[in-house]
Amino acid sequence: MQKFVLLLTILFCSLIFASTSLASQESITECHSHIKPLHQEREKVAQLDGIWGLFEKNRELQGNSVLAINYDRKVNSIIFHLEYLCDTLDGIPMNEVARYMRDGINEKGEEGFRKELIILGKVESDIDIWFEFLQFSLKNKERPLKLNSVIKTIKSAAPFIDSYVSMAGKGDRREIDGSTLKNVKELSSKIDIFFKSDNFMNQALTENKSIPYVDINESSGGS
Repeated sequence: MQKFVLLLTILFCSLIFASTSLASQESITECHSHIKPLHQEREKVAQLDGIWGLFEKNRELQGNSVLAINYDRKVNSIIFHLEYLCDTLDGIPMNEVARYMRDGINEKGEEGFRKELIILGKVESDIDIWFEFLQFSLKNKERPLKLNSVIKTIKSAAPFIDSYVSMAGKGDRREIDGSTLKNVKELSSKIDIFFKSDNFMNQALTENKSIPYVDINESSGGS
């Protein structure tokens, strides 16, 4: 009887886990479905080599390529961080760096692993950053985001993509006038404000800035 009850308990837990995982994946898929139209619109501009490409094709605007490149970069950043929010609805997966640090500490202890990293030629300031990142990763691996709230942020981002496509269309049709540079500057500045004022975009930006660069092969003595 006890074995039967245990079997039912295991089966019930397995079903709960499977249904939860399925629901999570469905939420992520739904989230990305709201980004897809924005991505498709952005790709239309990419086919024109971005705003930078359009500036380069216009003699009057060629000297402002840095402004155009930054505008392209900021729009791409919107899409990247929206996709990041969707991918991390149920938490931030531990990346290769975090797993490397976690496994090293589990095997050698914090002090022992720190000494090993020093032997491998790593400076202590970098090591401190990696240890801090591990704590950040462990803390946030199951941090939740509300799907409806993220979708609201995606909808708030849509006008920026629309303006980007509109600007590219004017450039492609050679509808360039004295207001073009001013408009690009204003649109670029509005994106900066959006990243600061929208809680989820600000969170995505902050979390991504917390990820340090680490060459795992170099750290582990590999090639």
